Amino acid sequence: MSTPKGINSGGHLGWATKRCAICNRKLVVGRDQIYYCPKCCRKGDNVYFCSGDYRSLHGRCPYCGEELQPLL
Repeated sequence: MSTPKGINSGGHLGWATKRCAICNRKLVVGRDQIYYCPKCCRKGDNVYFCSGDYRSLHGRCPYCGEELQPLL
């Protein structure tokens, strides 16, 4: 029996990471506070924001002006 390697391994976070659209910080789902724009996500642009940029943007998406929502 072989052990899973790469993205299939148990400790790999590749499937659960997002990038902040402004500062490009790596965000882990469930560990970091992540915000997203529901209007931009419906259009297909998956934009996510970290908590620091959420505060600097005053809770609004810089692209469309919609209220940002927490991911979880």
